[in-house]
Amino acid sequence: MILKTILQCLVGVIYLMAVIPCVAADPGNTRPNVVVIVVDNVPAKLIGAYGNKYVETPHIDELAREGMTMDHAFASSGVCSPTRATLLTGLLPSQTGVQNALPSDVGLDGWSAIGEFRSLPQTFSDAGYRTGLVGKYHLGVPDEPQLKFDSWVTFASGHTSSWHDVEVIDNEKTYKTQEHLTDFWSKKAVEFIDRQSESRPFFLYLSYNGPYMLPPLVLESAKNRYADYYRANPVPMPHDSIHPFLQNLVTQAVADSGGGGEFLKGWRAEESGHKSRWSEVAWGMVSALNNPEALVHAISELTMVDEGVGTVLASIRENGLDQNTVVIFTSDQGSALGEHGLWGNSSAALPTTAYEENMHIPLIIRHIGKIEEGSRNDELINQFDLAPTVLDYVGMADKEFTHSPGRSFSPVLEGETVDSSGPVFFEYMRTRAIRTRDWKLIARFPDGPNEVYNLRTDPGEYQNLADIPEYSEIQKSLGAQLQAFFDEYANPEFDSWRGGSGKAVMEYGDRNQFYKDFFSNWKSPSVSLVPEFSD
Repeated sequence: MILKTILQCLVGVIYLMAVIPCVAADPGNTRPNVVVIVVDNVPAKLIGAYGNKYVETPHIDELAREGMTMDHAFASSGVCSPTRATLLTGLLPSQTGVQNALPSDVGLDGWSAIGEFRSLPQTFSDAGYRTGLVGKYHLGVPDEPQLKFDSWVTFASGHTSSWHDVEVIDNEKTYKTQEHLTDFWSKKAVEFIDRQSESRPFFLYLSYNGPYMLPPLVLESAKNRYADYYRANPVPMPHDSIHPFLQNLVTQAVADSGGGGEFLKGWRAEESGHKSRWSEVAWGMVSALNNPEALVHAISELTMVDEGVGTVLASIRENGLDQNTVVIFTSDQGSALGEHGLWGNSSAALPTTAYEENMHIPLIIRHIGKIEEGSRNDELINQFDLAPTVLDYVGMADKEFTHSPGRSFSPVLEGETVDSSGPVFFEYMRTRAIRTRDWKLIARFPDGPNEVYNLRTDPGEYQNLADIPEYSEIQKSLGAQLQAFFDEYANPEFDSWRGGSGKAVMEYGDRNQFYKDFFSNWKSPSVSLVPEFSD
């Protein structure tokens, strides 16, 4: 009997010796978890870690104290869908074909705008990660999971018309939220984290649609737990005169309405009675200017998101995952809140804009014990650099985002120095920009108006030097670099400067007529099912 017991113990020890090395050798168990938190329409300068002394963002600031803050990160485009596509694929809008904010209904069930490209969730899933989307998708028809997300919690629209009683898609269930939508996303993110085990790493894409600073919603009186605080402690707001580009937008939107008023199409918020005419949205940008309640709405919703970030960080800590979880905080793009007499993202002007308020976004990356706490980096970082960086950092640099202009800045996160970074690039259909440390050129197809700014002497971009002869060589040099970049990377099918079109939608308000008139063979935006990307 004793001999039998000894033999059983020996067998058990031999079994464990055989199994343990196999588990340790499994790369899926040694790679860190990845949490990407994206907020909506937030320029870097609204965050405390970037110097704001008036807006309460204590949890985002905590993330910065525990990680690395990228001081010069820039969006690749000026509105939600193109930038979120870039975040997930490392590709430009003129490569993905996602040129503008996409509708949720396109007349084709199951359509994904970026399914044919390598993406972060698909790559992580193929590597054995559990993958979860919580929040705004805005990259296809949202009824069923896409991009190999295992868990799928989203809502039907990219456009935000309310924070309360919003219909959500929670995996196989559809129902209306009982709490503020931002709180709902935070709760669902925590539920996803709580379900994970140490046997497999996870990738969570927590995509807030807050603070969302666009009309008509931003013109409503704020109804959240931070609104009264900001009414009692007002945040300073710019009081610039209305920008001529915003005046142009309203004039064109009213003309496009044809008297009856064109409704925005394809956003399912319409089904809930939240219909908006394009001309009303344009007028809403004007109404938000110098409007204290609009600013209260925008800023208080940002602090709602910040609280949610704190809830998620607490969940990571309480689950003992701090040491093995990379947390990335960023924004899809920025927004003007009165600067230059503008309100909203790049679409809220005609021609569209590429000011620092539109382009400069927060980017904070934390990995406890790996990335130096409280560190800062001043590399010029393109939004399309993030996806290749994430894969490189977790040990999957061999997974290539084909023809991405992005470069990995993973060595920076590991404390290494790198060669001085090159310029950053931006495009929103007929508006493109190149920004160096000292200069910015904003160019518009086909014949301007162009803008040139000396960012050293004029960081606020109020003195356009484009028509001053002594700066003509600077403009020519920047223009050549801008042209060479898009000549190399843009897909002719989606290069709007060479007669390319887009997926589902291009410009709003009947402005596609320009392309029809300018390019004889121009094709209207369309959708089609394509094979999903597979390694």
